[in-house]
Amino acid sequence: MIIFGWRVVFFTLGKGVFHCPQCGGDREYRKRQGRNFFTLFFIPVLPLNKTGGEIVECGTCRGRWTPGVLAVPTTVQLAHMPAMLLRMAIAQVLRSGDYTHAASRSRAVAVVRQAGEAGYDEGALNADLGRPFDEVRVEMGRASSALAPEARESILRAAAEIALMDGPLGVSEEETLAAVGADLELTRVQITGVVSLARQASGH
Repeated sequence: MIIFGWRVVFFTLGKGVFHCPQCGGDREYRKRQGRNFFTLFFIPVLPLNKTGGEIVECGTCRGRWTPGVLAVPTTVQLAHMPAMLLRMAIAQVLRSGDYTHAASRSRAVAVVRQAGEAGYDEGALNADLGRPFDEVRVEMGRASSALAPEARESILRAAAEIALMDGPLGVSEEETLAAVGADLELTRVQITGVVSLARQASGH
């Protein structure tokens, strides 16, 4: 007697660490995709069409979610987020002015190191300066909401102070600071206030 039918088999597309909503902490996950298989004697032998969308499965509680859950930062990502946003903000503002100014570059590297990235150097700064502006803006906008307003204001002020090291702000620098502030989800009033404080501190 020949027994045949079909069943869904899940394949692992990728692995990583995410913040599990059910566990309430960082856990390992598998991103999976189901596919229908023709079975013979209950053994999958012939792959058919994919079924359903991709899912993210927690390795601890076995809970399943849509891939959108991976957008929630993990504890480790949260710890590195201030330094990450700081380096992006500084690079964008620095390259809108004189990015070859030695004192500005040196200060940029020092500020990022103080924020927690001890290995940050001139090479890393050059790499940040070379990233497409639109790409950086999207990344900043996605990550900034995880920080308190005070932290975001501090990031913008650090970038403004570095931009002011080579003299008064140019039009391009002012426009970039406004864009960076918007990406950090600061209001126009907050942006104006932060830049004014930076100007006062620099004497410009």
